[in-house]
Amino acid sequence: MTVSAKRNMKILILYGYNKSLLSGFFQELSEKLCTDGFEVDNFYLKHEKASFNQKGVLVYGEERRGFVSNYKAIYKMIKQSKPDVIISNFSYINPAVLFGKLLGVKHNIAWFHTAFGHTKPSQLKVWNKSLYLRMADLVFTNSTSLETEMHQVYKVAKEKTRRVPFWTNINKYISTGKDIKVSPHLEVLNIGCPGRLLEDKNHELVIKALSELKQSSKKHLMLYIAGDGPYKKELQRLVRDLKLEDAVVFLGLLNVEEMSSFYKNMDVVVLPSFHEAFGLVFIEAIALGTPVIVSKMFGALSFLDTQSFPLEDFCFNPEAIQELIDKLEPYLNNNGLTAAYFKRMYDETFEKEVIYKQIKGLILNTHETS
Repeated sequence: MTVSAKRNMKILILYGYNKSLLSGFFQELSEKLCTDGFEVDNFYLKHEKASFNQKGVLVYGEERRGFVSNYKAIYKMIKQSKPDVIISNFSYINPAVLFGKLLGVKHNIAWFHTAFGHTKPSQLKVWNKSLYLRMADLVFTNSTSLETEMHQVYKVAKEKTRRVPFWTNINKYISTGKDIKVSPHLEVLNIGCPGRLLEDKNHELVIKALSELKQSSKKHLMLYIAGDGPYKKELQRLVRDLKLEDAVVFLGLLNVEEMSSFYKNMDVVVLPSFHEAFGLVFIEAIALGTPVIVSKMFGALSFLDTQSFPLEDFCFNPEAIQELIDKLEPYLNNNGLTAAYFKRMYDETFEKEVIYKQIKGLILNTHETS
């Protein structure tokens, strides 16, 4: 069958529709598929029912309720849409795969991007998720480590997994630069640390590194933490204990425009997580040309050409405070890696059209062989 004969293929994508950049990725993917001649439906569960057309994509929302009601809504959507291909992620995977099979959908793709080490699911949850992942025709993962987890933890056959990165549209969000107020003084190093305030995100390491650097550096250091979460009180307590109240600013939860401003105002961003299946914050920062020092546990790193971008130049062990300090010190002397270096890293690794063609090719090829 020729590609032109497949241009009326129907695709249903289930994901969390909101104002986040991850949601924006799936929205744009849907729009690009629609522009290429595919029929595309989107479905999500939220606080109210909705139905609208977004650049040719039919978007359907149902009110999020209990387990049974949610599953029933997804079943009805698949039955109504009659797709040739289903793509689902997060909590949509199980019902989408199950009902897709029951309703005879030709091809079912599960897009899995949550690391085992980050969520630490019970054996029962692993067993349950394994049933659905193995039932899918194809599983997309966002890193080498996550693909390995699919094989070793969830027992998905190697021929059924593919590594696919994200792209980001953060550079489309215009910021005046006034949303986040930081010191423009040359003698101040502004360090950013974005992410949900959870123990696993490892903000503590950055705060402790800041404390040590302040004792030896003549340059004034400021740390801006963007995000909110249940670990905030513990981090605030650590800041007080280390007497860093004047050097650490908790910005709270920022919207997309504010995050764009945040990245642009930082001299360097530190990403210290113990586990990141992919790490959207990494590609958001480098897409804007913001220098980054990143934990070696970020899955997005597996897509880099390490000949062009040696990991040892900007990565560190999230367990080793001295490694982070050593990576920060060049920025204290205005000798860190440049914005142009990181912008080139993004452009050469996460180029939108290349990723889109990969996804479209996988949809077409797997549909052809199903």
